[in-house]
Order: sequence, then structure tokens, then C-alpha cells
Amino acid sequence: MEQKQKTKTTQRQKNDRSHLLIVLFAAIVLLYIGRSFFGIFSSSPDTTPAMRVTVNDSFTADGWFVRDEITIKGGGDTVKHIVYSGERVQKNAPLAIVYGDNEALELSRQLDPLDDRINQLDTALQTANNSSDTAKIDQLITLAIQNLAAETKEGSGSVLTSSSASLRTLSLRRAADQLDAAAIRAERDSLDAQRTSLEQSLSGRTAELTAPCSGYFSEIVDGFEDTLKPASLSAMTLARFRELTAKEPETRQVSSTLGKMVQGFTWYLACEIPASQAERLQVGQELKVNFTQASFTSPVTVYAVNWEHDDDTALLVLEGTEFNSEMVSMRQQPVEIIIASYTGLRVPKSALRVEEWTDSNGELHKDTGVFILSGTVRKFKVINKLYETEDSYIVEQSATDSDMLVEQDQVIVRGTDLKDNTVVKT
Repeated sequence: MEQKQKTKTTQRQKNDRSHLLIVLFAAIVLLYIGRSFFGIFSSSPDTTPAMRVTVNDSFTADGWFVRDEITIKGGGDTVKHIVYSGERVQKNAPLAIVYGDNEALELSRQLDPLDDRINQLDTALQTANNSSDTAKIDQLITLAIQNLAAETKEGSGSVLTSSSASLRTLSLRRAADQLDAAAIRAERDSLDAQRTSLEQSLSGRTAELTAPCSGYFSEIVDGFEDTLKPASLSAMTLARFRELTAKEPETRQVSSTLGKMVQGFTWYLACEIPASQAERLQVGQELKVNFTQASFTSPVTVYAVNWEHDDDTALLVLEGTEFNSEMVSMRQQPVEIIIASYTGLRVPKSALRVEEWTDSNGELHKDTGVFILSGTVRKFKVINKLYETEDSYIVEQSATDSDMLVEQDQVIVRGTDLKDNTVVKT
């Protein structure tokens, strides 16, 4: 009897737990349904601000620089560069000095600090007995520091050296009125004698390498200088381009090559692109190229679009003139090719509505636009689409027309009973 009573009690507890679980599940379901109905019938619409953005109509590609390049022989361990990669030089300008042996090179390295110090002393002698305007010199020093910082970022070697010397000269001029002119002259004469002795020791032991043309100098030689030539681009097929870029470049002895000159100031960029993009381009069309690794955007012109219309890809050749020193030594570079840029207000596609209205002649019109929430009033605003992305439109921005969308308008992306100039019930 007692055992039977225990069994009934256990069964009752199980039933109670089951009933509790059922009640909890039903409560959760009712809560979910209630929230859903509340969202459907709620008068408060979901909104998002109209934000001003700039969007590119663009595509990416792997670009190859093609330039008129002349390799300069004469490199080695006893060569001292006068200019560095990325610097613009004129024809016959000195690029480097070749010394007959290591001893001559070491002697030459002693000349530079001597020349630098003698120039500083000459400046000091000119200003030693002159009451300079220190305030003006201080301004020049500040400006020189700013220029030096900018040139350090740009990485131009010879210009950087010149600016450093200029800053040191200004600093010396700042303190020149406190120096002894006789002591300065004695030091200068001693250094000049040392320089004369070194120059005599170097006589006949040096040769100068000069630029064979005007253009940009690069210390990097990659082996494509003789295979990728601008003259062949207009008629180059995609198959030929693939062949040239897939081929191992010619092996060169770096020790015997100083570098190369990029002749002229025009460059070309060749890249394989989808046929769907090639159909949008024509010779002479103006585009922009964003060099992502160099953080630089340059205007370009379509030079050639070479493709067979049954192919999936085409060879695009772009022509440009603007670039920075970092790009001179580049051969291959991922790029963004920008066909057009659009600046306007971003509107989600889910916010678009079409409103119909009839004019005084009874003619039906349809306007595409969005509803906005101004305070508690819903207003319809016509939009002018500029560009379409995957999930939104870029639309024209108005600063004055109250019937068009303006920045920070609260665009309704979801709502019910959307009518123009109606109040949202709260």
C-alpha cells in the first residue's frame, strides 16, 4: 500500500513538471507572437539617416607598368650614387661617380664632410660681423625643418641631403655673431688644404656616369626592360601579353648595372580585364587609377582595348603622366580602375516607394522617392538616382530644395500606412 502511494506521488510530480514546461513554452510562443504583432501594427517606423558618401564605379586588376627604359651599365662596389631611385633628371646630368679602386672610393668619402664644413664656415665668415635679423632666421629654420620632414617622407635622397645642409647652415648663421672670425678663417684654410690634397690624390682615378636621356632614374633593374616596350602595346594581343609576363626575365649581373632611366615622363599600364568591363571602355576615355600599394591616385587615358569579342577577357592599356617616386621602380601592382565617382546620399533599397498622382489634365504620374520622418510627420521626397550598389542607391543631394532629400533626413526603411504629410500616432 505504501509503495503504491509513493508511485502515485512520483507520477503526479512528473505530470506537474510536464504541465509547467507546456505553460512556459506557450508563454514564450505568445510573447513572440505578441512582439511580432506589435512590430507590424506599431505606428513608429524604422528610420536611418541619409548619409553623404562617395562611391566609385570601379573594378580591380593586376597592372603591369610598361615604359621606355634604358639600362645603365657601370655599377659595382666602387660606384657612388649622386641621384637615387625616383628622382627626375635631365639628359647628361651626372648619376654616379665610378672610382678606380676601393682606396679611391674611401678618399672620396672624406671629401663630402670637408666640403660641407667649408661651406658652413664660408657662411659663418659672411655673417660673423653682420647683425642678422634673428627673428627672420628663426622663421627660415622652422620652414627648413618642415621641408626636411616632407622630403624625408617622400624619400628623395639627393634633395634630402641638400635640405639637411641648408638647415645646418641656417643654424650656424643663427649663432654666427658669437663666433671669432679669425678662428673661423684659420679652420677654413686648414680644411681647404686637406681638400686640395685629397683631390690631387684622386686625379685620374674617377669617371662620371651621366643620364642618357631625360626622365626618372631607378636603381631597380628587373629584366623586363627589353621585353615590355610601349611601341608594341597598341597591337599587342592578350596571348602575347600573357607570354611576356609569364616568361622568366633575363638574368642580369646586378654588380655591373647602375640602374635604369625611365625615358620621358609618360608611362603605360597594361592589365587583363573581364570582357564585361572592356565593353564599357573606348580609346581616349578618361579614367582614374588607384595604386593601392603606393597610396596614390592618378588620372589616365585609355590607350588601347585589345580583345576578340568572343573572349572572356581583354587587354586594357592605360596611359598616364602623373606618379610619385615610389612607383618608378614598380613593375607589377594591384590597381583599382575607376570609371566614375559619385557623391550623394546613400538610401537603402528597402526604403524606395513609388507614389502615384494625377495632374489637372487627368494624366497619371509616378514619382520614385522615399518617406522621411520629420519630427512626427511623414513626408514623401522625390529622389534622383546617381548610382546603384548591391543594397542601396546613391541619390542626388539637395541643400535648398525641401522637396528633395537632404543630408541627415531620417529615411523610413520600414513602416505601415505610409502617406505624405501624415502624423505618426504615438
